[in-house]
Amino acid sequence: MKHEFLDHHSLGHSFFHQLHPGAKLVMVLVFIVSVVTIGPGREEAFIPYAFLLLAGLISTGVPLRHTLCKGLKVVPFLLIIILFIPFFKPGESLWHGTIGFLPVRITREGWQLFLNILIKGSIAIYSMVFLNLTTPFHRLLKGLQSFGAPRIITDTLAVAYRYLFVITDEKERMLLARRSRLIAPSLPLQWKSLSQLVGVLFLRSYERGERMYQAMCARGFHGTIMDLNEQALTPRDILIAALVSLVAVALRVWVIFQ
Repeated sequence: MKHEFLDHHSLGHSFFHQLHPGAKLVMVLVFIVSVVTIGPGREEAFIPYAFLLLAGLISTGVPLRHTLCKGLKVVPFLLIIILFIPFFKPGESLWHGTIGFLPVRITREGWQLFLNILIKGSIAIYSMVFLNLTTPFHRLLKGLQSFGAPRIITDTLAVAYRYLFVITDEKERMLLARRSRLIAPSLPLQWKSLSQLVGVLFLRSYERGERMYQAMCARGFHGTIMDLNEQALTPRDILIAALVSLVAVALRVWVIFQ
């Protein structure tokens, strides 16, 4: 299995890579909450948070180009959600015109809300990218368990995550076989073969899942996924998480009193 589209660079050796997953979860959660509670019209308040986040991303040692591309995969979904806010939010008109036969109008309040959500949504996305770049997925789930997340959920996510790569490999092998057997196929034939491929992939996925579960039970699985390199929470982890959280909260309080 050669896929690593979720855990790429997560096994690095930077300062933040060595922190306990639970401490990083608290730190990132406080940072995100501090950012998303900033209201419209205070966009300058995002600047210190952006610099703080940028410093954290640089300190991981991960190439910024890779980090930027990782976040840009999610930002378009945010844009789709907020795209029409400037047109439907009531308020003072900034621009009005027509698109075809439909009159459209952009309001100042709508534009401010659009920018506010876009900026703080992007900061929140890249905060999660930071967490993803510095924490392997199975350790992140262990961090969630340490905060009382239901074990059935975390274990299911862990198994699904491992199984995801198996299914991806299976899909690529089937697509390679399909391409080798269909030379310049017509469009109806392509759709027919694709529908058959989806059905076969579902059956193979079900069978592979049964075999994986039986293999796990044969190796002593009793409902809890064990980590041989489980990381203990140290006073240093608590101190760093508390320090970053206090900085984020202090910036938020400073914004309130400005």
